[in-house]
Amino acid sequence: KSLGASALKAGAAFVGTAGLISVLKKSVTAFAEQELAEKRLEAALGRTSQSLLDQASALQKVSVFGDEAIITQQAFLASLEFTEEQIGSIIRASIDLSAATGISLESAVRNTAKTFSGLSGELGELIPQLRNLTAEQMKAGDAVTLLSDLFEGQATAQTKTLSGSIEQMKNAVGDAGEAIGGLFAPTVITVANNLKSAANFTSEFLTGLKNIAEFGTAEGLEGVKKQSDATTEGFNNLGKGVGELRR
Repeated sequence: KSLGASALKAGAAFVGTAGLISVLKKSVTAFAEQELAEKRLEAALGRTSQSLLDQASALQKVSVFGDEAIITQQAFLASLEFTEEQIGSIIRASIDLSAATGISLESAVRNTAKTFSGLSGELGELIPQLRNLTAEQMKAGDAVTLLSDLFEGQATAQTKTLSGSIEQMKNAVGDAGEAIGGLFAPTVITVANNLKSAANFTSEFLTGLKNIAEFGTAEGLEGVKKQSDATTEGFNNLGKGVGELRR
């Protein structure tokens, strides 16, 4: 009887939790993606760079790219040990290059970064002017300057189209979601931990039931009683977490 009552409580808690998680999932996920991108940049640089974060935020407003996508590319360049100044110039040129050519931001950043090794690579085939630069000039950053001059303003122009406006709207909604997710993240972590505990306790309890079915021993009965108590405790913890989330 005690187990049945606990199961009913657990079922009600699960249904309530599932509904709340469905509402908050997108917001919390958006916050998590933003947080992960910023942590990657911090790890690659060995410190936090407010100037690069500010650049990502500013570029989101004049392009179709979300700041988390821009920060991810900044982190990639930082891992290659480019300076903050070089990262800033590569990102700006790559955003316009992507808008002008239709290639992804990731591809634009990687190919632009390659020019610092003195090789034009795929961009040399796409942009004839790059083939006029020497290896020394590209290593000095002249290729980035050339790309910036050729495609300046393309990203901003893209935002003035219907598809560009829609993407910017999505980015704005995403920012709002990140803010909401940031508020709920600590509580969601608490609930997730309680769910994990309840799942672990339930698994142990079912193992005890299996032992009784197979062996029918007094030892098995004593074991399942202990696991039942632990499962009830887990369900109680889950209920507390749900209550906190509802508040």
